[in-house]
Amino acid sequence: MKRIPYGISSYDKIKSENYYYVDKTKYIELIEGLGSPYLFFLRPRRFGKSLFISILEEYYDINAQDRFNALFGDTYIGKNPTPSKNTYPVLRFNFSMIPTDGSVEEIKQSFYSYIKTEIEEFIYKYRNLIKLPQEIINDTFSRHINIQDSLRDLIIKFRRENIRIYLIIDEYDNFGNNILVEHGHQTYKDITHGGGFLRGFFAIIKGLTDKREIDRLFISGVSPLVMADVTSGFNIGDNISLNPKISTMVGLSLDEVKQMLEYYQSFNIFNTEIDSIILDFEQWYNGYSFADNYQKIYNTVSVLYYVNHYINNQKPPKNFIDTNLRTDYGKLRFLILEEKKLNGNFNILKEIVEKEEVTGELIDNFSLDELVDEEKFRSLLYYLGLITQKAETPDNQKVFTIPNKLIKHLLWEYLQKALLDAYGLRINVDFIKRSFEGLALRGEWKPVFQYIIDKFYEAASIRDFVFHEEGIKMFLLAWLNLTNLYEVTSEKEKNKGYADITLEPDRRFVDYVKYDYLIEIKYIKAEDISTPEKEKTAIAYAYNEAKKQLLQYSKNDKFNTVKIIIIASAKKQLFMDNL
Repeated sequence: MKRIPYGISSYDKIKSENYYYVDKTKYIELIEGLGSPYLFFLRPRRFGKSLFISILEEYYDINAQDRFNALFGDTYIGKNPTPSKNTYPVLRFNFSMIPTDGSVEEIKQSFYSYIKTEIEEFIYKYRNLIKLPQEIINDTFSRHINIQDSLRDLIIKFRRENIRIYLIIDEYDNFGNNILVEHGHQTYKDITHGGGFLRGFFAIIKGLTDKREIDRLFISGVSPLVMADVTSGFNIGDNISLNPKISTMVGLSLDEVKQMLEYYQSFNIFNTEIDSIILDFEQWYNGYSFADNYQKIYNTVSVLYYVNHYINNQKPPKNFIDTNLRTDYGKLRFLILEEKKLNGNFNILKEIVEKEEVTGELIDNFSLDELVDEEKFRSLLYYLGLITQKAETPDNQKVFTIPNKLIKHLLWEYLQKALLDAYGLRINVDFIKRSFEGLALRGEWKPVFQYIIDKFYEAASIRDFVFHEEGIKMFLLAWLNLTNLYEVTSEKEKNKGYADITLEPDRRFVDYVKYDYLIEIKYIKAEDISTPEKEKTAIAYAYNEAKKQLLQYSKNDKFNTVKIIIIASAKKQLFMDNL
């Protein structure tokens, strides 16, 4: 039985050590057919970009000719090779391997040291091709202060010796993004603008492509952000990220997922039906779309995580979220929180999570300074994989949606952390999580709801709460989403109405959970409760309206539904109970 290549991005290792492999080699032929020799390819983390780059490296490597059949004999490209196979020395950089500790000067030296080491490894690997004396190569290093100038001179020398180079840069934006998160805006700008060393590196690459000194180029990353800051956008090559022909070049299609599950089921790995596993996958791992053909894609690493856990433990994972998949909250924190105040980007994120669908333009090129623009911040969320394309409106706007339950959980985590950072609150997460058992099995809902609302008003007392009457609803949603027992939804359609919050059992726990919940929240303005008599009248009216709506929503429910009414003002809770 083939092993699961979880966490492995070396194609050579996968093919030589009996790992399961999904054949993606037909895309080599497809991207060659796109016409441009210089390509950019953007996808969220953990979709398999590095493995695909490893495939390219092995396929084009002139030193791998004698291993071609072993590596590719049983693949599409092995049976349909292109004329370019095994014709290049391949120079590959992986910018995720460069440390970003220390001062700007220390970071620059780390960058230069890494590039120099990779160049030296490249020269050693292809020394049989190089006719240049070693002293000339050494002199190239010693003559230049900046390593990018040494790189330029070496590539030009290779070209004069009629040696054509394939340059690959994996995770091109990882280095810049880490500097932005760890050192802040100014340090990031120092290296990406003006005479910054990262800008200088890409300027050399651009010059080498302009003069065709580099014959082929493939750059992968997550977003266009760094490229927009170090160049004038994608002026080095063609951005193929939205091309429908290669929309499934990384990630897994439904057929590929089924084939994998059927293969392992032939070894009696699973103690449940494959169709049931696929239902879980669709809910948690599917739903990404990277082109206007809107073909749904599964996250590769998530699927491998699940299957690997099943093989090793004879059961599925309790937590469907692979910790390695989490996009670091820190990479968004600086965009939604300024001087401990939540900004407009937080509101965009909140709207997306609550509505689970939003319409706007997909921007393919934007710089750091432009992320104050709503469309560009939303586009960044798309490139990070936190929202995805669902459809297109008649006026060519994209309909974005949250791809799956895994991402929904991550987004709520980001909102929780941002709220805690902004208001300095201490929330007992363990208490909230423990409370869900009583809520699910015994209908004991009040302790956890009261705790969350008390924390809301604690935040409101620190500072005027930015979300006004939507505040309690958002706050409840953020902390109710800590549970895996329920599907927590905002504004779900129920009998021709839209319930503020619904808690319905997750499909995995329908035999365990005994209660579901409908919550209706009513807000009363301060002027309507300015006297005791006004307050009494306003609460009675709000209660009757909420009761009428909850009875309508639950009209045909067959489950044990608890209907909760919460009446609140900006300053205090006015009423909370169930019908």
